[in-house]
Amino acid sequence: MSNWSKRLATLLSATAVMVGVSLGTGAGTAVAAPKLTYQSSWYQSGKSVVVYLYADGDYAGYVNWNADPEGNDPGDALRAKDDAADGWGVEGTVSEPGWLVREASTRGHSSPYTTPWQTGNLIEGSPYTLDVCLVKGSERVCLYGYFRVKA
Repeated sequence: MSNWSKRLATLLSATAVMVGVSLGTGAGTAVAAPKLTYQSSWYQSGKSVVVYLYADGDYAGYVNWNADPEGNDPGDALRAKDDAADGWGVEGTVSEPGWLVREASTRGHSSPYTTPWQTGNLIEGSPYTLDVCLVKGSERVCLYGYFRVKA
């Protein structure tokens, strides 16, 4: 290989490496959604639950379904609390097939924030599914179908 060919090959290789480096370090590099884990605390004979949410192992907040009135807390009620100023909100939904019964979301509020109880009378003993999510813009990281609750 001639001296000129070696120089051209070296120049092309260096250019290719620099293009790859510049494309890989752009300002718009996306951050992966957090891994969502949880701990749950059941009460009222298994009809009610507090689901504590963790984003990448760090406590983020909770979703609380309260089936029956207890102290100052209403029954058939859902609330969410965001305890981490990480840009992710906390959201909970209670549903049955084809019907959204309750939704509580901290979306759009600065942390720490607790939603008001979302309430309304439901048929006593009716089963529902509680889904919990971390939300940010159009992104959702959720646990679907993990929790079965009752009114």
